[in-house]
Order: sequence, then structure tokens, then C-alpha cells
Amino acid sequence: MSKDYEAAADWAERDMVLPERSSSALRAEAAAAFGRDLVERSMGRPPLPEGERLSATQQVRLTAVEKAVFAELAKHRGTTPSALARQLVRQFVEVHVEELDASHGGDLSARQSA
Repeated sequence: MSKDYEAAADWAERDMVLPERSSSALRAEAAAAFGRDLVERSMGRPPLPEGERLSATQQVRLTAVEKAVFAELAKHRGTTPSALARQLVRQFVEVHVEELDASHGGDLSARQSA
């Protein structure tokens, strides 16, 4: 059974009658903004660029305060907490990989830049 979204949209825009004193029915720009937000949220996370796709995840426990401050820092920098965490880990690895190179015969730097 296929759904006729066009017919449903036409009905909603032209024929549907909303209760006059409804506290939940949205109208005009409020309804349009809600719909745009809903579509945007339903699309999921955008994929990372090809060279930055993740092969693993690393969970970290934070206190409620740390989590809130980290989220605010990310927002202040115009990014997400996940993107900020990836950036910080990348920077840390770049700075400290040399500490391990000596004990691993220098192959960690090569692996990290690959």
C-alpha cells in the first residue's frame, strides 16, 4: 500500500480544520518552523568526510559539570561536543605519539599519519 503524501499535504493545507483554542495545534510560521526542524532532526548525523570516517568509538565518563561545560565550550567554538572531542584527541595524539615512537621502532608516527 503506497502512501499519497501529496494528497495528505493538500488536505492539511486546504481542508483540515483546527480547533480554535487548541494549545497544541500549530499554525502558519510556527507550523512551518516545526516541520523544518522535524525534517532536519530526522535526517540523522551527517557523515564524516572520507578521510575522517571512524573505525572505532571511545566512550568517556564525565561528571555532569564536565559534560555541561564541555558542551558549552563546543557551542562557543561553533561545533559539537563530538567534533571537539575528536579534534582534542587528534591534537593530543600528534603531540604525544613521539613518546611511544622510541619503544615501537618509529612505526606509530607513520601509522597515525596514514
